[in-house]
Amino acid sequence: MQMDARCADGVYYNGRVVTFAPGRKVVHAIAVADGRIIAVGSDAEIRRSAPRGSEKTDLGGKTVVPGFIDSHTHFIQMGVDAMSVDLFDTKSMEEALGLLRTAANRRPDGEWVVGTNYRDNNWINGRFITREDLDAYCPDHPTVVHRICGHLSSVNSKGIDAASITSDTPGAETDSSGELTGIVTEAGVEVLRTMTAPNAREKTKGLRLATKKAHSLGVTSIHDNGASGDFSIYREAERMNRLKVRVWFNTPSANLNSMTSLGMTSGVGSEVLKFGGVKIFCDGALGARTAAVSEPFADDRTCRGVLIHSKEDMKEMTREANNAAIQLVIHAIGDVGIEVALASIEDALRQNRRKNHRHRIEHLELPSQSHIRRMRRHGVIASMQPNFIGEWSGIDSMYVERLGQKRASRNNPLREILDAKVKLAFGSDCMPLSPLYGIRSAVNATYPSQRISVEEAFLSYTRDAAYASFEEDMKGTIAVGKLADFVVLSNDPFKERNALGSIYVAKTVFGGEVVFDQANLRKRK
Repeated sequence: MQMDARCADGVYYNGRVVTFAPGRKVVHAIAVADGRIIAVGSDAEIRRSAPRGSEKTDLGGKTVVPGFIDSHTHFIQMGVDAMSVDLFDTKSMEEALGLLRTAANRRPDGEWVVGTNYRDNNWINGRFITREDLDAYCPDHPTVVHRICGHLSSVNSKGIDAASITSDTPGAETDSSGELTGIVTEAGVEVLRTMTAPNAREKTKGLRLATKKAHSLGVTSIHDNGASGDFSIYREAERMNRLKVRVWFNTPSANLNSMTSLGMTSGVGSEVLKFGGVKIFCDGALGARTAAVSEPFADDRTCRGVLIHSKEDMKEMTREANNAAIQLVIHAIGDVGIEVALASIEDALRQNRRKNHRHRIEHLELPSQSHIRRMRRHGVIASMQPNFIGEWSGIDSMYVERLGQKRASRNNPLREILDAKVKLAFGSDCMPLSPLYGIRSAVNATYPSQRISVEEAFLSYTRDAAYASFEEDMKGTIAVGKLADFVVLSNDPFKERNALGSIYVAKTVFGGEVVFDQANLRKRK
């Protein structure tokens, strides 16, 4: 396309712009107008053509990449969790329980205390929190803590009574005497989430907090797996011109019938908010020992995880979504869960072979080589979280504890997936939200089956993540006509691989507007 910066309202120059676009991969300057890129090229080309009144930003030789697209988030929930008792950085159970007690002491008796993001695998001699643990620290408040995976929670006695949890509640664990331990999984977690659900005002604040965090990490687009009511929060923010992150919203499977009856298809919406796919849970998580696996968990030989839906129900849902031109976004982690998810997609495609369906399997942590080949054959996208490798892979890791060394070494096989030419989109699951951390984890992975190059990791967080939402024509690369979403990095990760650990986001541009500037933060300090 002919470059023309004469209409630019903003120019970014003196950078090393890695476009990831075919042909011209590295340029030095970008011109933007009305939220889109109107020209790319050399400093001389762009600055000479730009009108006198346009704003000009000197990039100081820094590296620029497309805005990061996080392909798997629980975005509003992440913001809401930030208003709860965040246990992410605690070093022991005692520290976590102490924070909960402090929060309880500031609340009237009877008011819920909610803790989030506890990571038992980061504690010395860590284990799941129980009812007795919580009762000792928070005896006068109903209290619930959610494990970071989101598939296991713990609740105290007052919380059990308030939520009417019994031994018959799905996912409620009991001890050998039949007493509730306070640990709940899967459906039981949803009971507690519903009981403590935030209102619209709290969700709106959560969206604002999550967006601020996303901008600081270079995230300009998300694929959100939110609750049913979250879409209305996004719509209101868009109406008020306050939605500053682009959202591909995957609706819960419980809403599938409503979506099909309304004739909703994937991609309906605007440049900032679109209806995406339907999110279906096939199994649970490895950390909670609820992922469906063929061999028992190494640290609990009685357990093989769970399937959330029957195989027939899975097939029915996937057929309905596929026939309605709705993208399938299926959570499947264990090898059994992946088999059920993939078999359901194959069944749906036999019934209606849509060529450009872009169905996805989320997480895909324990695929076999046969699974990977079948995904390639049917055009199924691998939507994976490289930060999981950084959090839980390697020697003496949670993955080794749950799976044993052999299975752990083939967990999250990013290298094998790319070698098989399966489309790979990266996301974080907000554990934690940080593309640069995910990229570093993938590049420096422990096992050869996981380890990929710096460029491959960036592509999975940009170009190929855009493909996963049918949006490669509007974002994911830096090219004329695309949205002016890009990130300025502190250093060049392509030339300084060893510096990956120290690279940070210096500036985030969303629709041509600078929404985060690290330099301004330093000035305020």
